[in-house]
Amino acid sequence: MPQHAASNLTYREEGRRLEEELQWIRAVKAGHPEAYKFLVQRYQSMVYHVCLKMTADSVSAKDLSQDIFLKAYSALPAFREESSFSTWLYQIAVRKCLDWKRAHQREQARRTMGEVNENDWVTAETPEKIVLSEETNSRIRQIVDELQEPYKSAVQMYYFEQCSYQEIAKRRGITAKTVESQLYRARQMMRQKGEELR
Repeated sequence: MPQHAASNLTYREEGRRLEEELQWIRAVKAGHPEAYKFLVQRYQSMVYHVCLKMTADSVSAKDLSQDIFLKAYSALPAFREESSFSTWLYQIAVRKCLDWKRAHQREQARRTMGEVNENDWVTAETPEKIVLSEETNSRIRQIVDELQEPYKSAVQMYYFEQCSYQEIAKRRGITAKTVESQLYRARQMMRQKGEELR
């Protein structure tokens, strides 16, 4: 099959998939909550893997996945269909995981405060360091949220979801070279705002 024909087929399939999702979303909004199960089935693997990569804990990842779908369900009336459902759900998942990580870090710091000795303060993850790290992460998240598409999605998939260029390209129906260019441009825009992704 010629490359352009395969590309057109991919776009048509993506269009059908998005239209199907919109029908499910509108059904839920119209008072048919059972339609939500189709969205859960389609994205439960993606959400779980995002949680697993950000928590490195399978139990926490499962718990967070459930919380994320509950959060998305309650927020669905506010979904304005201006982006894809997957992008919207992904943003909820990342924020939920970052909240979990902050709470986890604070709990670890609280538990170890009384256990470190004077020499440990040189290398320990002190509350001051944790606060500074949280402030930096919060600033980076804010800048990423301010990026225009397609740069925002590229950054989220690559840095937060740990997808390869090839995975991003396949999911978005573009080439890996285009993904590379979008990430390069996104880094430039972030540097202009005073933050840099490493």
